[in-house]
Amino acid sequence: MDFSEIQELIRLFEETGLSEIEIEENGRRVRLAKQLLVETVAVPARAHSGASPAGRVPSGDAPADPETEALLAEGLTTIDSPMVGTFYASSSPTDPPFVQVGDTVDADQVVCIVEAMKIMNEVTAKVPAIVERVLVRNGAPVEYGQPLLAVRPLA
Repeated sequence: MDFSEIQELIRLFEETGLSEIEIEENGRRVRLAKQLLVETVAVPARAHSGASPAGRVPSGDAPADPETEALLAEGLTTIDSPMVGTFYASSSPTDPPFVQVGDTVDADQVVCIVEAMKIMNEVTAKVPAIVERVLVRNGAPVEYGQPLLAVRPLA
């Protein structure tokens, strides 16, 4: 493996987002690895003040998108993605979805999964509610804070 091949390997390594790769050719071995930093931040739970009937207030930095604002106007709240990852409606492709439109969910009930770095992270409803809409298709990439489901909280 010559220098230009190693440079190309590094370029591909950076583009693919892999964290580690090892290649052996003609008795020579090249190993590339990235050190991943995982930071856990504790966020205090906010008490529901009643100021927002939907329970979700857009931050002052970025206004909510029109679709989210329409949901808020209907008295719905959203269950948002806790991280960047991939949305899954069920635990496996052959299993039924955790929830469907019209289902009543408990506060601690799992409603979907967001996969990040091959770890399946269960997302719970947080409040007793009725599922009104599923906002993301199964297998779609999601961003941190992106609404996944629209629910109507039970009084």
